Amino acid sequence: MTNMNKIVLVTLTFLSGGYLMYKSANREPIKYSLEWIKNLSNEDWEKERKFIQDHFRNPKLDTSFRNECKRVLDLFDKVKSDKDWAGKIHQGPAYHREHGFGLYKK
Repeated sequence: MTNMNKIVLVTLTFLSGGYLMYKSANREPIKYSLEWIKNLSNEDWEKERKFIQDHFRNPKLDTSFRNECKRVLDLFDKVKSDKDWAGKIHQGPAYHREHGFGLYKK
């Protein structure tokens, strides 16, 4: 094998490897992954969460599948919480009553 053939072979190998990396980087996120859930609109979020919740509540389904549904529901709730709070930190009442901090009477 001559040097020219080796150079062509190495160049084609790098080009094909770069093309495969490019194709794999531009894929859509896996369905029901955290990235996929973050990209949903509010209507789609509600529809998909209800679908998973119905499967989770179905006692006829396998326990391991229902556990996976619970994990996905937790991801849905995490995304919803992150959107609702948008980086804010929850703070309760900041005044002191006679029996402790943050207690209040009606």
